[in-house]
Amino acid sequence: MMVGMEESVSGYKAVKRLAVERPDWLPIVRECLNLRKEIHNTDFAGAWVYQRLQEKGGPKFSNLRLLVSFGILKKEATSRGGRRAYYSFVDPEGVERALGELK
Repeated sequence: MMVGMEESVSGYKAVKRLAVERPDWLPIVRECLNLRKEIHNTDFAGAWVYQRLQEKGGPKFSNLRLLVSFGILKKEATSRGGRRAYYSFVDPEGVERALGELK
């Protein structure tokens, strides 16, 4: 049970740190979380997040590596000749809780 608590804290802390160091990335994290929920908790492509944000007039970004370095996402796989990366959340519950507090 303790491991789950540590994971929950890590996603929570990672988003709080992102909010201080790179607040411009919070809309990207929110969109990742929304997409994850819509596709029923499976891995998602960074390109899908980018496309959705561009349709909404959101921020531009080249990839989600920053979110991996913060410990929010983890890279799962690549396809299309290594040109499309798929990601999952390390701790979606902690991330969602932190985002809820930051609204």
